[in-house]
Amino acid sequence: MMTSGPFAVEARHQNKSARTRARLMDAAVEVFARDGFEAASVNEIARMAEVANGTFYVHFKDKDAIAANVAARIATDIADQIDRAMEGMDDALDRFGFATRQFIAFASSQPQWGWVIIRAASFLPEMHRQMETHMCADLEMGCRQGQISAEIDAFLVDTITSMVFAALAARLRGDAGPEAGSRVTELVLNMLNIPPQRAHEVAWQDITLKDLHLPTQPKTERLAH
Repeated sequence: MMTSGPFAVEARHQNKSARTRARLMDAAVEVFARDGFEAASVNEIARMAEVANGTFYVHFKDKDAIAANVAARIATDIADQIDRAMEGMDDALDRFGFATRQFIAFASSQPQWGWVIIRAASFLPEMHRQMETHMCADLEMGCRQGQISAEIDAFLVDTITSMVFAALAARLRGDAGPEAGSRVTELVLNMLNIPPQRAHEVAWQDITLKDLHLPTQPKTERLAH
């Protein structure tokens, strides 16, 4: 019998349809973590959730759709954890540098989920919007502090987000090393016309990264770091 995961726990007081959808998402977490995204199948997800294949398709169009839903939750949870880790950090540029480097370091340490997040980002605008909310807050703080003169609009934020995802993809492919977060941070700050010395200082300063976790992992079995 499948171990009850966090989605099922959250849905335990909801209707039967919501509980079934939650079980499918918990099953997807286990199957993706165990088999990887490409090898995972709808049949196995349904089996783990102890439902018929037809029931899966009542709730999700295909494997990409359930991956997108799980990835959106993971990305949002990671962003929330990073935001909490920066409590007391008042400099907007330092916050941006820390958040970017923390996100890439953590997502690359969980490569299966890193790739699921990247794959989902291409067809799930809502995930972008949820993550960009945190970024916008720091960039707008930078404007108020007089450090950023650029207009913070949707195009700029989307461009920066795409750069961060590209750096993560390079890290996951092995085309960039642990310095990927610092490199993309410096590139973004240069694009925002931050003085080069300050941009370099923010991007490469020593920071202590936090030990984040995936709240959507099954409680009885953690993914290997």
